[in-house]
Amino acid sequence: MSYKEISRKGQINDCGLGNNKSWALRCSPSSYSFLHNNRTTEIPVPSSSRIGVYLDHRAGTLSFYSVSDTMTLLHRVQTTFTQPLYPGFRIRTVGSSVKLCDLG
Repeated sequence: MSYKEISRKGQINDCGLGNNKSWALRCSPSSYSFLHNNRTTEIPVPSSSRIGVYLDHRAGTLSFYSVSDTMTLLHRVQTTFTQPLYPGFRIRTVGSSVKLCDLG
């Protein structure tokens, strides 16, 4: 998730997800990492092919879930969001994709 003002080009610390204007979950084949303010928090759980993201802007809560038959909380952030947030995706591996699904 990102503020609209995130840089679209430049150095990775300026425009990459996980800087001071964005919150990101990095998925690898064996684990997850949460990134914000150019800091990384390792999440040592097996990865899943489905991720859920829940944002409660007013409450200042951003939650990431592993989704299968159940939803398992991976990481939750409690903060004060000062602007609207927008989704962002970074595809690093050739042949990978993102599919957005409505669970409602």
